[in-house]
Amino acid sequence: MTLVIYDSNGYIVSRTEGLCREPIGIPFLWVDVPVGKRIKVTNGIGVNVNVTPNIAILEDIPKTEIEIVQEQVTATQDMVNALMMM
Repeated sequence: MTLVIYDSNGYIVSRTEGLCREPIGIPFLWVDVPVGKRIKVTNGIGVNVNVTPNIAILEDIPKTEIEIVQEQVTATQDMVNALMMM
């Protein structure tokens, strides 16, 4: 779990993982970031304060160049295999 401390605009002041003390008197969230996701921060804003309860803004982690190339290699190999069966 990640402790996210933020201001009234949703600006993330601090992110801490693991054991830590919850703050008193300032807004915070415990966020369980799923595998393949990350907290999206745009200009420091990473918490949607326009909904109740406030929620962290999550986004998919983009694929790495290696993952993209691996997908292309697999697709090419699939096409070659299909052509060989003709």
